[in-house]
Amino acid sequence: MRKILALLSVVLVVAGVAAGPAVRGTIVVTSYGGSWEEFMRKVIVPGFEAQHPGTKVELAVGLSRDWIAKLRAAGRDNPPYDVVIANTVWVSAARIEGFFETMTVDRVPNLKDVWPELRNPRDNGVIFAVNPLGIAYRRDLVRTPPKRWRDLWNPEYRGKLGIYSINNSAGPMFIMMTARIFADDPKNFRAGVERIKELRPFRQTDFSGDMEKLLTAGEVHIGILDAPAASRLKQQGVPLEFVVPLEGMFMFEQDTNVTVGSKNKATAFAFVNYMLDPATQEKWARQYFVTPANRRVRITGDLARLIPVHTGPQIRSIVKWDWEWFNRGAREQMIELWNREIVGR
Repeated sequence: MRKILALLSVVLVVAGVAAGPAVRGTIVVTSYGGSWEEFMRKVIVPGFEAQHPGTKVELAVGLSRDWIAKLRAAGRDNPPYDVVIANTVWVSAARIEGFFETMTVDRVPNLKDVWPELRNPRDNGVIFAVNPLGIAYRRDLVRTPPKRWRDLWNPEYRGKLGIYSINNSAGPMFIMMTARIFADDPKNFRAGVERIKELRPFRQTDFSGDMEKLLTAGEVHIGILDAPAASRLKQQGVPLEFVVPLEGMFMFEQDTNVTVGSKNKATAFAFVNYMLDPATQEKWARQYFVTPANRRVRITGDLARLIPVHTGPQIRSIVKWDWEWFNRGAREQMIELWNREIVGR
């Protein structure tokens, strides 16, 4: 009996080592407010806690720029968050500064099924969902439907166009896309701004919700919009169409990261893995019409109509930017140029 008990103890120890650190305790995860927060609290968080008894997820509700500011203020060793989910334009700056852990398939098994285009080159962060940005237009107000970004320069749209301001990440991305198309160099942002000046007058907005309101009210006939927002408005009866431009799209991405200074990394990595799980990914897709990052998720039937970007070729058509270059000085130069040449101050 003593030999059996001794052998059983060895087996339990080995099993414990193989299983790795225990997934338990509390983690703090960033979350946007509004309906996003509600969905996190009612669906996503309870689902994770049910899968991992003994865990608790606290949400830090706010905006990307505030989370990054608080990370910097606290320092890498004492972060206020265990998992940071935000747009890449913001987290890429913190990534350069070494705030985020490297992910491996051992720590995050579902990482192996993420579209390669949505993985960070060094895996110190991963995109869990995408809002692809294209062109939306009111089919009852636009005579000539656009097919490409170049079409926005059609004189028919002058004074009826809506674009994002430099304060929204879509603003710099549109500048870089314009430079890519007309100057064959996305980093030639001066050429991009010069071409955008030709589109004036146009409406600028800082937030996606405002762009949706402008299109719904008919104050803007054609504008830059993400595919999930376009599908949501169409479901509400707005006579809207969404175009995947031939030159490619850019994206609002939900970049998911574990902080280097997290005191509960095992649970933080488990949460990232849960967010990448096909069942969780499908919940996000059905709720918000976002493009899933996990290629095992099958988008079919009516959902495929509501999520027009979900196949490999479509995802590969999303242009990715050099955010390290952007955050090493280009951002400030771009803002200054935009304010001087477009805003006029």
